[in-house]
Amino acid sequence: MKVGVLFSARFDDPGEFLADARAMEAAGVDSVWMEETGDGLDPMLTLAAIAAVTNQLRLGLLHTKPLEPNRVATLQRLSRERFIPPSSERWRRVDVPADRESWARTLEEPHTDADGVIVPMDPRLLDILRHPDDAIDRSDLVLAQG
Repeated sequence: MKVGVLFSARFDDPGEFLADARAMEAAGVDSVWMEETGDGLDPMLTLAAIAAVTNQLRLGLLHTKPLEPNRVATLQRLSRERFIPPSSERWRRVDVPADRESWARTLEEPHTDADGVIVPMDPRLLDILRHPDDAIDRSDLVLAQG
């Protein structure tokens, strides 16, 4: 099951934001996603920035209005063809897991209607993804970049 992480278009420190994307790539996440909400930064530009600091992470956009073809082509070029074209894959949104067991259950559920799941970015998520079988509860862990 592919795992995508939904990043917020609102952030304080660009360095931390981009480090989070790199950490997700290192943890084996398939893709990062942005959502067009109209109240944050431009998601296409933000995805281009993520593409510049990652190598394999695919890029997705949750949107409601048609995308401008030249913006899609530009992002494809900048990301070395890692942008997920609209409607090319089916993804199901899930909640942030409360713990490793709930995350394991989410991944084990049959998802015949989806190619992957999209989970919102959360500091607990990185630890769960890096150590899925670790029984130690690390809910106090704060996402660290370096």
